[in-house]
Amino acid sequence: MENCEFCKIRSKAVETLTQDEVQLLQENCAEVDLVADENIIKEGSLSSHIAYLKEGLAKIHKKGVKGTDQILKIVQPGSYIGIQTVLTSKVHQYSASAVENSKVCYIDITSFKQLLSTNAAFAKELVIYLCQDELSYFNRFVNVHQKQLDGRMADTLLFFADEINKSRIFTIPLKRYDLAALICSTRESVTRALKDLSDIGTIKVNGNSFEILNYELLKKISEKG
Repeated sequence: MENCEFCKIRSKAVETLTQDEVQLLQENCAEVDLVADENIIKEGSLSSHIAYLKEGLAKIHKKGVKGTDQILKIVQPGSYIGIQTVLTSKVHQYSASAVENSKVCYIDITSFKQLLSTNAAFAKELVIYLCQDELSYFNRFVNVHQKQLDGRMADTLLFFADEINKSRIFTIPLKRYDLAALICSTRESVTRALKDLSDIGTIKVNGNSFEILNYELLKKISEKG
């Protein structure tokens, strides 16, 4: 495991720690390699660790009253997973799974709480992180419930192009039913939406590979919803 002090993707919160506190973190942290579809945390299980996504992508998902799995969001490296459970519950309220081969650091929850209690700057950075994350989720919640299907699909394509891959040629490591769970739709509707966007010359689709052919038009579809 890489020394936390020299980790290239450590969070702003960890950057506030003293050398002794970094050592405490190092001694109570374990790095784990996961393959696609492996659980990072599981809804309903006891929370003993905070997960920090170091490499790869993960989906945050939760089962509804009918037992259907709803994907709440996709998270990138540099994201904390399960942190909401630290002060509110002993049981995870949602699941997280790798959507591609990923590297995760698990931090012992007792040590994490100790750092929260003794380092105000560490706690402040985590509050900022949680606030930004929640505001981002508010925007996604409104968009996914008020936009038409093509607008939601355009949002997702732009997210993977601009924020994750930073390229107009990219792959989405999600099966069609996962895409449907992400945009609150059905697998058949996702297939139809991708065909619609392809037919008007906005994108080119080949399985999980995508190319944005008309970025401005896709952006307009996203904005108008």
